[in-house]
Amino acid sequence: MSDHISTYVLRDSARKPGVRAPGGRAHRIPKVRGRAQEVAAMTAWRRWQDWVVVGLGVVLFLTPIGFGETAQTVATSTLYALGALIALGGLLNAAMRQAGGLELIPSVLAVILFVSPWVFGFTAVTALAWSAWIIAILVAITVGSLYAVRTRRVTA
Repeated sequence: MSDHISTYVLRDSARKPGVRAPGGRAHRIPKVRGRAQEVAAMTAWRRWQDWVVVGLGVVLFLTPIGFGETAQTVATSTLYALGALIALGGLLNAAMRQAGGLELIPSVLAVILFVSPWVFGFTAVTALAWSAWIIAILVAITVGSLYAVRTRRVTA
C-alpha cells in the first residue's frame, strides 16, 4: 500500500506548466526593486546603451555631410565605414537577449576610430578628426557603462 501511494506522490509532485506546487504552495516570485529592476529589464532591444551606440554610429556616418567635408575622401570613407560598423555592432548587441561578449565589437571599433585620424592622416581636417575622437570616447564610455551594470548585477 505504501508503494502505491509513493508512486502517486512522485508522479503528482512533478512540475507541470501552470500547475501549483505540491501541497498547495504557490511558487514564490521575488520582488525586484531599484538597481536590480533596471538590470532585470535589460533584455533584447531594451538596453539603452546599445541604442546610444547605434545613434553614435549614425551621427559618425553623417558627420562628413554635416560639416561639408565630403571632398576629403580618406577621412569621409573612414568615417562612413566606421560609423556604419559601429551602428551595426550596436544593433547586433541590441538584438541579443543578454549582454555578452559582443560588446567587444563596438569597443574595438571605438579604439580604431580614435587612432584613425593619425593612422589615415586626416588630423588636418580638424572637424572630422575631433568628431572621430569625441564619438570614440562616447562609444567607449557607453559600452563601459554596460559592463559596469553587468558587474553590479553579479555582486548584488
